[in-house]
Amino acid sequence: MDQAIAELFEIAFSDENIVVELADEELLFYNQSVGNLPIRSGQLMAGDPMRASDSLQLAANFPNGEYPAEIAIAEFADGEEMIGYLRVTFSDKIPQQWEVARYINSSDSTLVESGIFALTDADALAVLPRIDGEERETIMNGLHDTLDQTYEPDRAWAEFSVDNFTLVACTASDEPEAYSSYIGRDASGNICRLLVDFALFEEG
Repeated sequence: MDQAIAELFEIAFSDENIVVELADEELLFYNQSVGNLPIRSGQLMAGDPMRASDSLQLAANFPNGEYPAEIAIAEFADGEEMIGYLRVTFSDKIPQQWEVARYINSSDSTLVESGIFALTDADALAVLPRIDGEERETIMNGLHDTLDQTYEPDRAWAEFSVDNFTLVACTASDEPEAYSSYIGRDASGNICRLLVDFALFEEG
Protein backbone atom coordinates (compact mmCIF):
# COMPACT_ATOMS: atom_id res chain seq x y z
CA MET A 1 0.00 0.00 0.00
CA ASP A 2 1.17 3.52 -0.81
CA GLN A 3 2.60 5.00 2.39
CA ALA A 4 1.02 8.40 1.79
CA ILE A 5 -2.44 6.82 1.55
CA ALA A 6 -1.82 4.76 4.69
CA GLU A 7 -0.85 7.93 6.55
CA LEU A 8 -3.97 9.69 5.26
CA PHE A 9 -6.11 6.92 6.79
CA GLU A 10 -5.12 8.35 10.17
CA ILE A 11 -4.60 12.04 9.57
CA ALA A 12 -8.00 12.43 7.87
CA PHE A 13 -9.43 11.75 11.33
CA SER A 14 -7.17 14.20 13.14
CA ASP A 15 -8.73 16.31 15.89
CA GLU A 16 -7.70 19.33 13.83
CA ASN A 17 -9.08 19.90 10.34
CA ILE A 18 -6.45 18.97 7.78
CA VAL A 19 -5.88 20.24 4.25
CA VAL A 20 -4.59 17.85 1.58
CA GLU A 21 -4.07 18.15 -2.17
CA LEU A 22 -6.06 16.15 -4.71
CA ALA A 23 -5.23 16.65 -8.39
CA ASP A 24 -3.78 20.12 -7.70
CA GLU A 25 -6.85 21.07 -5.68
CA GLU A 26 -6.79 21.62 -1.94
CA LEU A 27 -9.50 20.03 0.15
CA LEU A 28 -10.28 20.13 3.85
CA PHE A 29 -10.96 17.01 5.91
CA TYR A 30 -13.08 17.11 9.03
CA ASN A 31 -14.64 14.23 10.92
CA GLN A 32 -18.08 13.44 12.25
CA SER A 33 -19.29 10.79 14.68
CA VAL A 34 -21.78 8.33 13.18
CA GLY A 35 -22.57 6.34 16.32
CA ASN A 36 -21.47 3.21 18.13
CA LEU A 37 -21.14 -0.18 16.45
CA PRO A 38 -21.91 -3.17 18.70
CA ILE A 39 -20.16 -6.43 17.79
CA ARG A 40 -21.17 -9.64 19.55
CA SER A 41 -20.30 -12.39 17.05
CA GLY A 42 -16.74 -11.28 16.27
CA GLN A 43 -17.78 -10.91 12.62
CA LEU A 44 -18.90 -7.94 10.54
CA MET A 45 -21.11 -7.27 7.54
CA ALA A 46 -19.71 -4.49 5.36
CA GLY A 47 -21.46 -3.24 2.26
CA ASP A 48 -24.74 -2.34 0.62
CA PRO A 49 -27.62 -3.03 3.06
CA MET A 50 -30.00 -3.32 0.10
CA ARG A 51 -27.97 -6.31 -1.16
CA ALA A 52 -27.43 -8.05 2.18
CA SER A 53 -26.16 -11.61 1.72
CA ASP A 54 -23.47 -13.87 3.16
CA SER A 55 -21.02 -12.47 0.60
CA LEU A 56 -20.91 -9.21 2.60
CA GLN A 57 -19.31 -10.87 5.63
CA LEU A 58 -15.68 -9.93 6.24
CA ALA A 59 -13.32 -12.83 6.85
CA ALA A 60 -11.40 -11.30 9.78
CA ASN A 61 -12.28 -11.85 13.42
CA PHE A 62 -12.98 -8.56 15.23
CA PRO A 63 -13.06 -7.95 18.99
CA ASN A 64 -16.50 -8.04 20.57
CA GLY A 65 -17.74 -4.90 22.27
CA GLU A 66 -19.15 -1.51 21.28
CA TYR A 67 -16.90 0.76 19.25
CA PRO A 68 -17.14 4.33 17.91
CA ALA A 69 -17.71 4.82 14.20
CA GLU A 70 -16.98 8.09 12.40
CA ILE A 71 -16.64 9.49 8.92
CA ALA A 72 -14.02 11.78 7.41
CA ILE A 73 -15.71 14.37 5.19
CA ALA A 74 -13.76 16.10 2.43
CA GLU A 75 -14.76 19.68 1.65
CA PHE A 76 -13.66 21.04 -1.73
CA ALA A 77 -12.84 24.66 -2.52
CA ASP A 78 -16.26 25.17 -4.17
CA GLY A 79 -18.01 23.99 -0.99
CA GLU A 80 -18.89 20.52 -2.28
CA GLU A 81 -18.58 17.83 0.40
CA MET A 82 -18.01 14.10 0.00
CA ILE A 83 -17.39 11.30 2.46
CA GLY A 84 -13.85 10.01 2.04
CA TYR A 85 -13.70 7.34 4.75
CA LEU A 86 -15.79 5.47 7.29
CA ARG A 87 -13.79 4.23 10.30
CA VAL A 88 -14.35 2.04 13.36
CA THR A 89 -11.80 2.45 16.16
CA PHE A 90 -11.18 -0.67 18.27
CA SER A 91 -8.40 0.80 20.41
CA ASP A 92 -6.43 4.02 20.76
CA LYS A 93 -3.23 2.32 19.59
CA ILE A 94 -1.71 3.58 16.33
CA PRO A 95 -1.81 1.20 13.34
CA GLN A 96 1.63 -0.08 12.41
CA GLN A 97 0.44 -1.89 9.31
CA TRP A 98 -2.60 -1.97 7.05
CA GLU A 99 -4.07 -4.88 5.10
CA VAL A 100 -7.04 -5.32 2.80
CA ALA A 101 -10.11 -6.54 4.66
CA ARG A 102 -11.16 -9.50 2.54
CA TYR A 103 -14.62 -10.99 2.38
CA ILE A 104 -15.38 -14.65 3.07
CA ASN A 105 -15.69 -15.20 -0.68
CA SER A 106 -12.06 -13.95 -1.00
CA SER A 107 -13.10 -10.71 -2.70
CA ASP A 108 -11.19 -7.58 -1.72
CA SER A 109 -14.04 -5.17 -2.51
CA THR A 110 -17.83 -5.02 -2.59
CA LEU A 111 -20.23 -3.40 -5.04
CA VAL A 112 -22.54 -0.70 -3.70
CA GLU A 113 -25.52 0.01 -5.95
CA SER A 114 -27.95 1.75 -3.59
CA GLY A 115 -25.59 4.61 -2.69
CA ILE A 116 -25.51 3.47 0.97
CA PHE A 117 -22.69 1.62 2.76
CA ALA A 118 -23.37 0.00 6.13
CA LEU A 119 -21.50 -1.87 8.85
CA THR A 120 -23.21 -4.18 11.34
CA ASP A 121 -22.66 -7.42 13.23
CA ALA A 122 -22.58 -10.30 10.75
CA ASP A 123 -25.30 -12.13 12.70
CA ALA A 124 -27.66 -9.66 11.00
CA LEU A 125 -27.08 -11.64 7.80
CA ALA A 126 -29.27 -14.38 9.24
CA VAL A 127 -32.10 -11.82 9.36
CA LEU A 128 -31.72 -9.11 6.71
CA PRO A 129 -31.83 -11.32 3.56
CA ARG A 130 -35.08 -12.90 4.78
CA ILE A 131 -36.89 -9.60 5.16
CA ASP A 132 -38.89 -8.82 2.05
CA GLY A 133 -42.09 -7.29 0.83
CA GLU A 134 -43.76 -4.58 2.89
CA GLU A 135 -41.55 -5.15 5.94
CA ARG A 136 -38.40 -4.64 3.87
CA GLU A 137 -39.80 -1.48 2.33
CA THR A 138 -40.68 -0.14 5.79
CA ILE A 139 -37.16 -0.82 7.10
CA MET A 140 -35.44 0.74 4.11
CA ASN A 141 -37.70 3.78 4.27
CA GLY A 142 -36.74 4.13 7.93
CA LEU A 143 -33.05 4.00 7.04
CA HIS A 144 -33.52 6.67 4.37
CA ASP A 145 -35.51 8.83 6.80
CA THR A 146 -32.68 8.59 9.35
CA LEU A 147 -30.10 9.50 6.71
CA ASP A 148 -32.26 12.47 5.72
CA GLN A 149 -31.75 13.92 9.21
CA THR A 150 -28.06 14.58 8.43
CA TYR A 151 -28.39 15.08 4.69
CA GLU A 152 -26.47 17.67 2.76
CA PRO A 153 -25.77 17.30 -0.99
CA ASP A 154 -23.53 14.24 -1.54
CA ARG A 155 -23.25 13.16 2.10
CA ALA A 156 -25.30 11.82 5.00
CA TRP A 157 -24.80 9.39 7.86
CA ALA A 158 -26.93 7.42 10.29
CA GLU A 159 -27.04 5.01 13.21
CA PHE A 160 -30.03 2.74 12.64
CA SER A 161 -31.53 -0.29 14.41
CA VAL A 162 -33.05 -3.32 12.67
CA ASP A 163 -34.33 -6.32 14.62
CA ASN A 164 -31.96 -5.77 17.58
CA PHE A 165 -29.00 -5.04 15.31
CA THR A 166 -27.36 -1.63 15.00
CA LEU A 167 -26.16 -0.42 11.61
CA VAL A 168 -23.80 2.50 11.12
CA ALA A 169 -24.28 3.77 7.59
CA CYS A 170 -23.30 6.59 5.28
CA THR A 171 -23.82 7.63 1.70
CA ALA A 172 -21.49 6.57 -1.10
CA SER A 173 -21.49 7.36 -4.82
CA ASP A 174 -24.79 7.69 -6.64
CA GLU A 175 -23.37 5.37 -9.30
CA PRO A 176 -22.68 1.65 -8.71
CA GLU A 177 -19.11 1.39 -7.45
CA ALA A 178 -16.91 -1.16 -5.69
CA TYR A 179 -15.23 -0.16 -2.44
CA SER A 180 -12.43 -1.72 -0.43
CA SER A 181 -11.96 -1.78 3.33
CA TYR A 182 -8.72 -1.96 5.28
CA ILE A 183 -7.71 -3.36 8.65
CA GLY A 184 -5.16 -1.53 10.76
CA ARG A 185 -3.10 -3.59 13.22
CA ASP A 186 -1.07 -2.32 16.15
CA ALA A 187 2.49 -3.30 17.06
CA SER A 188 1.20 -6.51 18.68
CA GLY A 189 -0.76 -7.51 15.57
CA ASN A 190 -4.14 -6.77 17.12
CA ILE A 191 -6.88 -5.07 15.10
CA CYS A 192 -7.18 -1.42 16.10
CA ARG A 193 -8.98 0.03 13.04
CA LEU A 194 -11.40 -0.88 10.28
CA LEU A 195 -11.54 1.72 7.51
CA VAL A 196 -13.78 1.87 4.44
CA ASP A 197 -12.21 3.79 1.56
CA PHE A 198 -14.71 5.55 -0.72
CA ALA A 199 -12.08 5.94 -3.46
CA LEU A 200 -11.83 9.71 -3.27
CA PHE A 201 -8.21 9.56 -4.38
CA GLU A 202 -8.65 7.06 -7.21
CA GLU A 203 -8.82 8.22 -10.78
CA GLY A 204 -11.92 7.22 -12.69
